[in-house]
Amino acid sequence: MAEVKPQKVSAKVWDENAVARHRIQWCPGCGDFGVLAALKMALTKLEITPYEVLMVGGIGCSGQIRNYLNGNAFHGTHGGALAYALGAKMANPQLKVITLAGDGDTFAIGVENFVHVCRRDPEVLLVIMDNGVYGLTKGQHSPTHGRGMDIKEWSEESPPPFSPLRLALTAGATLVAQSFSGDPKHAAGIYAEAMQHKGFAMVNDFSPCVTYNKFNTYDWYKAHVEEIPAGHNPGDPNAAWDLLNDFDRRGRLPLGVIYRNPRQKKAHARLPMWPEELQETDVRPLLEMFR
Repeated sequence: MAEVKPQKVSAKVWDENAVARHRIQWCPGCGDFGVLAALKMALTKLEITPYEVLMVGGIGCSGQIRNYLNGNAFHGTHGGALAYALGAKMANPQLKVITLAGDGDTFAIGVENFVHVCRRDPEVLLVIMDNGVYGLTKGQHSPTHGRGMDIKEWSEESPPPFSPLRLALTAGATLVAQSFSGDPKHAAGIYAEAMQHKGFAMVNDFSPCVTYNKFNTYDWYKAHVEEIPAGHNPGDPNAAWDLLNDFDRRGRLPLGVIYRNPRQKKAHARLPMWPEELQETDVRPLLEMFR
């Protein structure tokens, strides 16, 4: 029998079996197109194949991205994407698990999952498509709404914008980064680094909503984002806080890895026992239900 050679990993591999490009449901110009392009570049660069990956989608426009990439995917309830991703990683530690969610999905109803996944530090990547609104439900304000706006008086119904990076650092995430979908090549480099991190990696991506957020536009972000200086030490937590404070003082938004410090951990304590537990089980009756 001839030896079967592994399929060469290319960007085209990630388009196969995915929804055709003309059926993508995002608005023309949506920032999520840039995230999609950056993910393809990162996965191709690392020569990761679709069968090695599980993509867990959140609710919202961002969660649709799982339909536009080849590979295994799961779509759960609003706010639950990280919980499902954690369960999948516990069940199959060999999987590369990527969670793709929005700022409302992650930092409103899902904020408790975010905090405790940061604490647990599973080897899971979270890419947040942050646009300041709930785009799927007609543009209501999300927790990050108000970024850069000159608002003199806030209200209980419309408080100051939430800080994803500061919460991630406080909760114990071991890789905290930020990207901009208007620069997919730079974002791809950040995603590739995050995918190789031995722990929980959070990347907050500025992904403009061209339909409902007319303030935080591509042009606005281009005028306010700035790459992190080459001399920054991401392994120093104090340097990470100092960097955020400096960028805040100057009214700028950092792009790159703010913090990266892999945690010393014991071996996974809940490895799957299925091969031993199920070796005498006849699964044929179960499979017949799906015929």
